[in-house]
Amino acid sequence: MVFFEENARLLLVAHAVLGAALVAASTHLVVWMRGYLRGKYTRRPAVRRFSIISVVLFGLAFTAGNMAYPTYKVRVRAAYLENPSAVEADLRERTGRPGDMDTALDTTAKIARWFDVKEHWAAVGLMLAIACALVLRFWDPVRDGAAIAPMVFGLALGAAAIAWLAAIVGLVTSSYRAIGPLG
Repeated sequence: MVFFEENARLLLVAHAVLGAALVAASTHLVVWMRGYLRGKYTRRPAVRRFSIISVVLFGLAFTAGNMAYPTYKVRVRAAYLENPSAVEADLRERTGRPGDMDTALDTTAKIARWFDVKEHWAAVGLMLAIACALVLRFWDPVRDGAAIAPMVFGLALGAAAIAWLAAIVGLVTSSYRAIGPLG
């Protein structure tokens, strides 16, 4: 029995939905902050709100993903992506013939590595989102000056870019193999 395995599919769906919402919210934050680079702060309340929403969604998506991770590690990575006999069986089932095993194994190994890279970058993205929200919470560009506006925009842009990266890599990984077979 793997930790949270009985809820892995639900966690994967929640992770995907939260990830999609995160991509939307963090992208909105970047779009709404463009004015900060030109000294325009009229959208400040919405920018602060989107920064909080982004942190909450990043945290929830990160948590759901980490709860599903043990099942992924056992049922997807070990049982399929890094298992030559499983890849060969899948290749035969899909095509009716063995196919090019070296190419298939190279591909599944790359998918496994990209997934690990995604997880590390997601942690960085969460930290960027938290830093951005904290700065936006306490920094008043009118009162304190606009010198740090490019840095704050960079925090938001970095968090959004990582949210996009994580979403794309997660979808690609799931397109090869999701949590595992039913039943």
